[in-house]
Amino acid sequence: MVWFIEQLQKENLRDVVRMVKSSILNISPRFYDQVQLTAWAEGVNNHPYIHQRFLTAYSLVAKDADHNVIGFASLVGAHIDFLYVAADRQGEGVATQLLSLLEEQAKKDAVRVLTTEASAVARPFFQKRGYAIKKEQVKWIRGISIKNVQMFKKVHK
Repeated sequence: MVWFIEQLQKENLRDVVRMVKSSILNISPRFYDQVQLTAWAEGVNNHPYIHQRFLTAYSLVAKDADHNVIGFASLVGAHIDFLYVAADRQGEGVATQLLSLLEEQAKKDAVRVLTTEASAVARPFFQKRGYAIKKEQVKWIRGISIKNVQMFKKVHK
């Protein structure tokens, strides 16, 4: 249950992508079917575009005591772009700590309202932390429809 958080380093990119994909593929089928999960996971790959996207954002990596990547979060301006925790480490507080650090950074950047697009799985997590639903939507990934919600939270007064 021990972990630490640091800013993303280039040498962690492949491990982050692997963990995010695995996290997606391990989502319960009560939320999304296998076709949806596969399309979603394939959208996150070891491509220079996704690596650059992670490196130009304010990106944090959670690692266990053995330095294995167990969580990842990124903030682009006022938008939480990614927030994932390894399937076998969910419920330990990793996501809560990552989100807290993103919110602190947003406040330092004088962001007034944080936004995110939350999956059906993440929706209750964000709601418990004060995020409200702006609207439900359907995203298309590799020709497959996936429902999620736009959410927001006022963080700076």
